[in-house]
Amino acid sequence: INVCMFCVQRNAYLIAAGVISGIYVLCAVILFLGVREKPDATKLLSDQPVSFFQGLRLVMNHGPYIKLITGFLFTSLAFMLLEGNFALFLAYTLGFRNSFHHILLVIMLSATLTIPCWQWFLTHFGKKTAVYVGISSAIPFLILVVVMKSNIIMTYAAAVAAGISVAAAFLLPWSMLPDVIDDFSLKHPESQGHEAIFFSFYVFFTKFAAGVSLGISTLSLDFAGYKTRGCSQPQAVDYTLKMLVCVAPVTLIFLGLLLFKLYPINESVRKKNKKALQALRNGGSDSETDSTECASNV
Repeated sequence: INVCMFCVQRNAYLIAAGVISGIYVLCAVILFLGVREKPDATKLLSDQPVSFFQGLRLVMNHGPYIKLITGFLFTSLAFMLLEGNFALFLAYTLGFRNSFHHILLVIMLSATLTIPCWQWFLTHFGKKTAVYVGISSAIPFLILVVVMKSNIIMTYAAAVAAGISVAAAFLLPWSMLPDVIDDFSLKHPESQGHEAIFFSFYVFFTKFAAGVSLGISTLSLDFAGYKTRGCSQPQAVDYTLKMLVCVAPVTLIFLGLLLFKLYPINESVRKKNKKALQALRNGGSDSETDSTECASNV
């Protein structure tokens, strides 16, 4: 029986891996065939290209970018700790061993369905307001699900709130990154073309948060005496899971929101930068038109 169960689990993991790989390939093909790079009129104003290390130094000294990626690091770490330990918390601490698959599905559905809502919210109320409302909306439910006794209704409510916050936490910081690049372009017009540095370090901090959350969870549960595939766990494991699902994420969310508070690009600054860049692009287009006309006259 154990061998048959192992074979079924092995096949399930293989199918899941194949589906995920297929989605990655499909997304890469859509990106490659569906996106065309357009020339930017705000390219290098000087003939001398800036080296990678000079560009890296400029990017890492740009205050809004540092505040954004640091806040994103803390909030990402918070939700990755929550996601990585929520299944164990449901199975061993709350006792919903037979329902945790449905609760995790509710989190994913909630996150997926609320992405258009957050897009509408940030266009009407601004991105910083959306970050505060979205990321902090899960805090009361996380506290209640840990403080109250095992309650399936409250757990589903917490799952919905967690999904809403997950959508905000992983969507909104990405939507704020282009504003940082625009601000950098205005402050350093002679040094352009560093978008790869901005996005690559953004992705690096995401992966770094995933690795840190996995290490913290593994070490904490190991010190608490977690028994793999055990029917029951020691009391220390229940306490550790509560720390990993509630206390640690809430603390990290507060730290992240504090850094987002220091983030200087609000809605008025964003609109001002957008108008300035548009004027710069129009000026570049006019100069290119004039040079083309002069060349044709010659």
